[in-house]
Amino acid sequence: MSNVFVLGNGESRKEVDTKKLKLRGPLYGCNAAYRDIDNLDGLICVDGGMMHEVYDSGYALKNKCYFRSWTKLPADAYHMLVDVNLFEGWHEPPQTENPKNGRQQFVMNGTDPNQMMRIVNSAKQVAKDRGEEFDEIELRQRMGNHHIWVTWVDENDEVYLIPEDYSGWSAGPIAVRMAIEDNNPTDVFLLGFDLGSSTGLVNNLYKGTSNYVSQDAPEIPSVNWIKQHKQNFDAFPNIKFWKVNPAPLGTDKTCQFIEEWREHENVEYIDFNDLNLVLDFSVLL
Repeated sequence: MSNVFVLGNGESRKEVDTKKLKLRGPLYGCNAAYRDIDNLDGLICVDGGMMHEVYDSGYALKNKCYFRSWTKLPADAYHMLVDVNLFEGWHEPPQTENPKNGRQQFVMNGTDPNQMMRIVNSAKQVAKDRGEEFDEIELRQRMGNHHIWVTWVDENDEVYLIPEDYSGWSAGPIAVRMAIEDNNPTDVFLLGFDLGSSTGLVNNLYKGTSNYVSQDAPEIPSVNWIKQHKQNFDAFPNIKFWKVNPAPLGTDKTCQFIEEWREHENVEYIDFNDLNLVLDFSVLL
């Protein structure tokens, strides 16, 4: 067997000993996994805020990362693209920027600045029409999740672009694809891809932390994840995919048989108790 291990951020992953896995093959993770796993062979991020956080932490300077829409621009373009006065004086401006520190390139992600300007001007006009003072709180409500991240970057780092072929995909399925393309394995083990919640609330190890939804947020539908994983199974029929659940099938909503994957003979379900047997003896109990 030639193994790779891909980690989702479902709460079942807290039971996984990543150091032992790393002894058996390359290890790939998503988004905030870098916060507590220091031996990843690849980190995949697709969200602007998460990419900014990872880069600003210094992680991407020495560790392989795959980022989406990560286009480096020359410092000379900064004042043409970034309106530094747009949110001047705001308590929590919807624009985040790391220190330049002499760097000569930057990446800008998030909402298009022109769209941000239209939102601001619209809110100001509404306030004027009402004869009211401009209300920052109301503007934030109008903006919703709109945000701009400006990331000053080093010339040499370990960031690689996610291919446009996977535009619109979530980080987890992309991580599977990158792990396969980097390593050409015979077996891919999926851990922490719970694809459900037993509480009706969001199932994520990092909920309630920076760049994640609150702990009280509702469960995120898994339909897109299921579809994108299926595309990976279709693309690599000769690779065995092992969905590793925390407990036997049917135990709870995180350990369910995925009906959409029924036709795939290259998908097997095991639980944590069986994982070592499969790795050690290449058998499925």
